[in-house]
Amino acid sequence: MKLVINTKAILWVAFFTALTSPILVSAAPPDATAGKLKAQTCFACHGENGISISSDIPNLAAQPPLSITYQLIQFRGQQRKGGAMEALAASLSDQDMRDIAAYYSALPAPPAKPGDVDKIAKGQQIASTQYCNSCHGSQLQGQKHIARLSGQSPEYIITQLKNIRSGARIDMDGTMGSAARGLSDQDIEALAAYAASLN
Repeated sequence: MKLVINTKAILWVAFFTALTSPILVSAAPPDATAGKLKAQTCFACHGENGISISSDIPNLAAQPPLSITYQLIQFRGQQRKGGAMEALAASLSDQDMRDIAAYYSALPAPPAKPGDVDKIAKGQQIASTQYCNSCHGSQLQGQKHIARLSGQSPEYIITQLKNIRSGARIDMDGTMGSAARGLSDQDIEALAAYAASLN
């Protein structure tokens, strides 16, 4: 896989690092109990248990807390677009985001979803050749600021990969854009089926 990082991507990483450094260094410890109270509005779409009400909305249960925090920061800054998320994130403080992330990350992971065996096998092969596990973890469970894909709805993953491939969704450092650029629609569908099949 050829990795392409351009100047725009480097500037984005520098901006994002500067934006989040105070959060990571000087903020109070995240509080999952407070996060549940602050996440009441989130329940309408993402569920109290972190399992979304619709296949086009991501499950947040067991997501790495830093991943949730970073996505909320991007929505608040309008670097990422998504339904009502920009408006909902606009009023959240850095601590609110960390607390909400702590709450959802502590919930049990979404269940694996059965699917077409051949498509899942193809997805596993593509994930291996594209080195998806080097960032997303051995079972695509996510780590640090990288999202959990296992147990996610195939429809959501398909939409996000296509958006990353087209550039409609901002790619923080160019890694995902580079990886997605060579994927066909069939490849994306297979990857989504594989990710959904994991727990």
